[in-house]
Amino acid sequence: MADKKTDHRVRYTKMVIKESLLKLLTARSINKVTVTDICREAEINRNTFYTHYANQFELLLTIENDLYEDIKQVGMSSSNPQTLSYELCKYIKANKTICEVLFSEHGDKELLERILYISHDLTIERWKTELKYFDPQLFESWYTFTAHGSIAIIKKWVSSGLKESPSKIAAFIDKATESVSKAFYSEEL
Repeated sequence: MADKKTDHRVRYTKMVIKESLLKLLTARSINKVTVTDICREAEINRNTFYTHYANQFELLLTIENDLYEDIKQVGMSSSNPQTLSYELCKYIKANKTICEVLFSEHGDKELLERILYISHDLTIERWKTELKYFDPQLFESWYTFTAHGSIAIIKKWVSSGLKESPSKIAAFIDKATESVSKAFYSEEL
């Protein structure tokens, strides 16, 4: 029984610490947030913080990795890249608060790129089976172009308060990606 209670307390403490950092990141970058700031916001002492994390950067990395792993699970359960964009947008909308912070100017600039590259291998496999001509170098250029376009659309959507539905944003991303893809499907470059 004591272990269960301890586990609950640890989970609760970590949750409060994470929420405190996210709240602080709404106003300033991680470089301007101190452990003292986090402890004050979480109403814990520094020893409690250091029991779980080495510093604010490790804490942020933990939050980002948790989000990434959650989204990766969503991506792995979706074998179709078209449904992947919808599932990603749906996840972002459902986790609005954390995504608004992590995808903002105060978050990690590369997190969204890492997330969008989850579909990279799925797309390669699909193209290898569907296309008579597959150029890996050309594919990488295409993927970089479409991924960064998707990142821009998602960031704009998140920064404007996620007003549109996930299906509308995903449909736009899919349509734009498909338009760019037509040249790759139909001819060698």
